[in-house]
Amino acid sequence: MANTLSSRTAAADVTGCTADIDVTTIRASCHTVLAAPGALPSRTRDVIGPLLLGHVQLLGMELATAAPGMRGEWRPVTAHVLASTWELLADGPDVPLWELAIQCRALLTIHEQSGPADHRLVAGRTGT
Repeated sequence: MANTLSSRTAAADVTGCTADIDVTTIRASCHTVLAAPGALPSRTRDVIGPLLLGHVQLLGMELATAAPGMRGEWRPVTAHVLASTWELLADGPDVPLWELAIQCRALLTIHEQSGPADHRLVAGRTGT
């Protein structure tokens, strides 16, 4: 999982917040779970579970801050996804990895797509 400038964006670009969002790492974490042909080895589950939880918490907080300023359909979509995110997280530490990965991917998609076109993360972008 290489971290390149083109795979990272400052959340301030889209959301007005200042966290650094590494979309490549988040996408790879989701892919690890969603593309697995069967059950993940326990060692992988032990690593990917807390990682996905952190991604969901970070993206959830960033989007909760950004939601009031979103335009068009993004605001109600974000409100719906955030409501299901908080409900999922309220279940405590026993959230199934599959559900966590799906929620993380939904949050990441909103993060990437909801901002103004000139602030969306694009391949080859440099700097933050």
